[in-house]
Amino acid sequence: MKINFLILFTMLCCMGCTNSSRKQNIPDKTTCKATEISYAKGFRIHRFKEYTQLTVRNPWDTTRILDTYILVDRNKKIPAKLPAGTVVRIPVERVAFASSVHAGMWNQLNKAQLTVGVCEPEYFSIPIITEGLKSGKIADLGMATSINTEKLIAASPEILIVSPFEDSKHTEFEKVEIAVVKDASYMEELPLGRAEWIKFEAAFTNESELADKIFSKIEKNYIALCRKVATTQERPTVFTEKKYGDSWYIAGGNSYLGRFMRDAGASYLWKELNQSGSAPFTFEKVYAKAINADYWLLKYNDKQGDMNYESLKNEYNLYANFNAFKQKHVFAINTAKTPFYETGPLEPDRVLADLVHIFHPGLLPGYKPKYYFNLEKDK
Repeated sequence: MKINFLILFTMLCCMGCTNSSRKQNIPDKTTCKATEISYAKGFRIHRFKEYTQLTVRNPWDTTRILDTYILVDRNKKIPAKLPAGTVVRIPVERVAFASSVHAGMWNQLNKAQLTVGVCEPEYFSIPIITEGLKSGKIADLGMATSINTEKLIAASPEILIVSPFEDSKHTEFEKVEIAVVKDASYMEELPLGRAEWIKFEAAFTNESELADKIFSKIEKNYIALCRKVATTQERPTVFTEKKYGDSWYIAGGNSYLGRFMRDAGASYLWKELNQSGSAPFTFEKVYAKAINADYWLLKYNDKQGDMNYESLKNEYNLYANFNAFKQKHVFAINTAKTPFYETGPLEPDRVLADLVHIFHPGLLPGYKPKYYFNLEKDK
């Protein structure tokens, strides 16, 4: 059976080496082996005899490279001739994270104990990290958009892993020899593509075999769910999130969220919005389009308690007019209690299962959701 939403391809090693080596000064004809990347578009890995080269594509200009990392065994001398790029000695022994999702990847690779600093600790729930923050072994580096440089230097990580934004430089850390690693996984359009970045992170820890094993299991589960969905013709309508201030941010049809909805067998109301990011809409425009939708999915953060239909109505009275509200078809994630941002991108198969359970409950009898819960049911 042909599955349109999966992008499968095999990388040709020689072509990959030629493209990534155009600025290199490589002695002789060094053997290169490309790591197979099946879904992610944002990075490539080429392994040479004396080093590994990681390239990150610029998400805002896909004809250019955002950054290149040259990984060299820390127990060996740095080769005399290397291609242009940031040299990192591996396996890395001290790491700092600007985002909890990257820490989640290292936790899956059994390397979270190498953490020495994190930004925005309130979004971390990995026990070894939360315990380290309490004891002072792990530094609170402040906001990801304005990292406390003094605390970062004191923590002395070998690498700082960040989610890059357009025109972000992070050049201030180069002077103190902290390599800034730009993980652009959040820019991937495919859920499996985002999860495949675990291979990128694993290159810094020498855990590539484990990463392949983890991703292979995710891929198998995801494809199996998509095949189940393909057996049903029903496609309920769905919209997402809620308004903040005067704007309601809607994810485009080509977005990560839009792909999830399609793969889960739903008709996303903004599937024709031809973009991968989000766009602001007025409440009135969302109301006009989504008033009769079958389902409403949203995320919120509340440490004090879980949202219910009454509290959602109290936020904004007109929410109660949506058909999904009237039918008790509002499903939400409380990100203060469920580590969605930390683990969700790493297990798209489980997120997809939650969505299939919502839209087509008959396909997964007895299933217990992990992330999305009805505001009153499922608890």
